[in-house]
Amino acid sequence: MHAHERTLLARLGFADPDRRDPLHDIACRYLATPDVSMRIAKLLNLEYSNRPQCFRTEAGYEMKCESRRFVKEVRTACEYEIDKGVGQYRTTVGFIDVFLRIEIEEAYTNVQKRRHYYQSRPADTTWEPSKDFVERDSEIAAIEVKSSDVPVSDVIRQINLYRSYSNIKRWILATTYQLNQSQFDCLANARILHIHLGQRFQGFVKEQANTPCSNSVEV
Repeated sequence: MHAHERTLLARLGFADPDRRDPLHDIACRYLATPDVSMRIAKLLNLEYSNRPQCFRTEAGYEMKCESRRFVKEVRTACEYEIDKGVGQYRTTVGFIDVFLRIEIEEAYTNVQKRRHYYQSRPADTTWEPSKDFVERDSEIAAIEVKSSDVPVSDVIRQINLYRSYSNIKRWILATTYQLNQSQFDCLANARILHIHLGQRFQGFVKEQANTPCSNSVEV
């Protein structure tokens, strides 16, 4: 029995006609390529620039600066498993088609600081220059791929099931076919971003068909 047929998703009656479709497999590989995954990450509104910031530190200082947040790197994995329970009670809920770990850097510039408090000494009202610095963080996102036309309601139920058993907040539906406005609006209301795999993907499909593997071992 195929692993997808033993998941909680399958037992709940969610049919997945794409799992044996070669186009679905190619779409997953396409979305996992570095340039495509980076373009997708930039659609998630994670970046900003020249944002004024003001905050207090644990060391007792008040700081103000400008910050710029940008995507540094995107790491991908296909067929990422979501499970529940442990040991003999562990069950596979389903498999995410493409999992994204988005590495982010936030650069703080034009930094100034002043003493907010220091034991019994009063706060300082004079701002003084301080060093610029960079902080690193990460976000995660998941892509569900559909290569055959399925009801949007089925996609929403599937993703909501995955949401309930994972800490993934950002979800994307990638389709090889166009959606109408009503379908798009339903996904937006469910906080699911839609992307259409168009001409660039078709070029990737042709490229894959014309590229033989030169690393296979002949026996």
